[in-house]
Amino acid sequence: MEEGDVFEEHRAKKAAKEHQDALAAWRADRDSQAQLLDLAQHFEGTGAENILLKAGEAVFYKVTGVALIEERRGAGHYAGRSQGVSIPIGSLRGRTVRYRVGVNKGHFVQGTPTPTAIDTGTVFITDQRVIFQGGKQTRECAFSKLVGFEHDDAAGETTFSVSNRQKPTTIHYGRELSGAFDFRCDLALAHFRGTLDTFVAQLKDELDELDRHRPPEPVQVQPQPAAIGPAPQPTAPEPPTETVSAGWYADPWKLSALRWWDGTQWTGNVHDGEETAQPQ
Repeated sequence: MEEGDVFEEHRAKKAAKEHQDALAAWRADRDSQAQLLDLAQHFEGTGAENILLKAGEAVFYKVTGVALIEERRGAGHYAGRSQGVSIPIGSLRGRTVRYRVGVNKGHFVQGTPTPTAIDTGTVFITDQRVIFQGGKQTRECAFSKLVGFEHDDAAGETTFSVSNRQKPTTIHYGRELSGAFDFRCDLALAHFRGTLDTFVAQLKDELDELDRHRPPEPVQVQPQPAAIGPAPQPTAPEPPTETVSAGWYADPWKLSALRWWDGTQWTGNVHDGEETAQPQ
């Protein structure tokens, strides 16, 4: 096998491997998107044994072992100074009793608010609210009073702000559940708002976009067949204007070192070494 053929074969194998890897990743993304679409089209929630649901309410997601996060202030400290004098006014049991006269020029500095896990338990997402049920704390974020929410996929938590509570409620569930929690929350809100058709249409558009970006098949480069017989001759150079005797001369096409001139035209006889005898 020629060196060029070996190189082409190696390049073709590399391209095929890269295509298979890209295709596998694309199929995984497409399968996940298709599952989300199917879930949005057919899942309508379930019941629950651990909480009392309202009439017509259904659970769309349940996660155990989550943490309830709220801001808590750390220990504060006194900052500043005082000045004055201390005057002895007597003694008690052999110890001097003193009276201090002066002013204080300081103030108490409160601790910095820090997000703190105050309880662990189970979170339920229904089509009407988000409920945290822990060993010590309970929180309810009704969608009817929802001001806003924010997913933090890197931290694996979602913060809900409702109009009837001064402090936001943050549920920490972990990075590995970020995608599932985001989707189930969006699906439950779509049912609550009556925008399920729009939500499903968006998922279909995302699936169509994935289909349009399926990795293309690698271009197959067909090897060129080896030449048989004399190489194709380019257009012959103009014959000399004067008579040249037959003999070996420099190949005008540079395909070989020497080529035989028969006195009237160039022939197919070539030679790569020193001049040799006249071809028969």
